Amino acid sequence: MKALIVAGGTGGHIYPALEVARAFNDSGAEIHWIGKDQSLEKEICYQENFNFYRIKSEGFRNKSFIKKLISVILLQLSLIHSFLLLIRIKPDFVFCCGGYITLGPGLLSAFLRIPLFIHEQNSIPGTANKFLSHFSDYVFEGFPSAFKESGKTVFVGNPVRREIIASQYEKSNSNNSKEFNLLILGGSQGSQQLNSILMTALSKIEDFSDWRITHQTGKEDEERLQGFYSDLNVKSLVVPFINDMGSAYSSADLVISRAGAMTIAELAVSNKASILLPFPWATDNHQYYNAMYLKENGAAEVLMTNTSISLSDSTRLLNILLELSSNTKKRLSMADSAKLCSVPEVTDKIYKLINESIKKIS
Repeated sequence: MKALIVAGGTGGHIYPALEVARAFNDSGAEIHWIGKDQSLEKEICYQENFNFYRIKSEGFRNKSFIKKLISVILLQLSLIHSFLLLIRIKPDFVFCCGGYITLGPGLLSAFLRIPLFIHEQNSIPGTANKFLSHFSDYVFEGFPSAFKESGKTVFVGNPVRREIIASQYEKSNSNNSKEFNLLILGGSQGSQQLNSILMTALSKIEDFSDWRITHQTGKEDEERLQGFYSDLNVKSLVVPFINDMGSAYSSADLVISRAGAMTIAELAVSNKASILLPFPWATDNHQYYNAMYLKENGAAEVLMTNTSISLSDSTRLLNILLELSSNTKKRLSMADSAKLCSVPEVTDKIYKLINESIKKIS
């Protein structure tokens, strides 16, 4: 069997695609992946020994006229490139995980009558998935009711990286420390704004004697945060990117983060209380709706921030942080609620549904 995976751009699109690719690879399938050049997905494909192909694409929404024009031209080029790749690879199915890069391969797979499956990670569907949903054999949802009910829409949840799931069962990674361990995930988008809000809030705390902070800063902010924590005299680990997210989640008492779909799924699987600051520039405000899924189930506190840095945002964050850092009972209750939000065996469900669908067609 040949599986063609199409995903790129951010980890939110790439990591769920990776888990599905791994599942088919484990069963002996030949994995082919279309993504962007000089990208995370390209690096992952080399590590996993998947076949990788690059195409160019750019987003269309909320862009200037010139950038929209470039996006249209790149889409036309990607249609030609995708057609040639599909003829060359001859995949048994195509699996798309959202983002503009999926438009060309997804549309051409439908035209060539190759089974198409899409997965939407967010609570509000993206433009590409909305469009491709009309041509797909199955629409897999990461959140309930992301799409209107139809015979091909299935809520499965979001596939979490297997290393994160595995770490939750390793006792060696559990947190038996008396310290308060705070995990901060700056993420890749808008991390400087989030980091600045946090810095103002944390600077108001006088005693960090029993605190330990792990902070993923993003690429641009590592040096600034290292100096900040050094001045505060707080035990800290400051890195631009955390490779072992499983261990980071396992040792955390509380997580402060953006509200990307995969972060929500990872918090639920890891059973962690959280303070979520949705990315204020997110398309259709989808991070807010992602975050509210945990809040409405008692698993998170949600703080909507301004697009600019404001003292009021930092003050509200400080108040929530101080309450949760000192209230172990509430944190544990939130963690229990997070566990109830987790969806088991997501990757297996997707794998089985795709296999069953292909068998029916053949």
